[in-house]
Amino acid sequence: MKFKNFTILYVEDEKIIRSNVEKCLKFLFNVLVAEDGEEGLKLFNSNKVDLIITDIYMPEKDGISMISEIKESNPQIPCIITSAHEPKIPKEASFLESCRYISKPFDIKELLNDSLKALDIV
Repeated sequence: MKFKNFTILYVEDEKIIRSNVEKCLKFLFNVLVAEDGEEGLKLFNSNKVDLIITDIYMPEKDGISMISEIKESNPQIPCIITSAHEPKIPKEASFLESCRYISKPFDIKELLNDSLKALDIV
């Protein structure tokens, strides 16, 4: 089953991870890919996005800053955060409590399952 009417913004600075996850996500969804939060923010602002999947620690703009800016204009957008490190979430980022968190390395099935849940498909 494909869900090409849903667009996922995937933001990851590690090239190999970004490429592999993008290939898997594209089997089911439309996927926009960015290598840092600054590029992710630009893609979000110029496209209709249904779900954001982002790493936290990236150059230029980190995932928390990117999500913070996005949530100001679209507080309902679902997010999945991935990180190899337990995130240090600032108090002003309480909106992140509504985001799902998946620790790296993750099982792609877990990411796909959480994506479907976040999009309210299952």
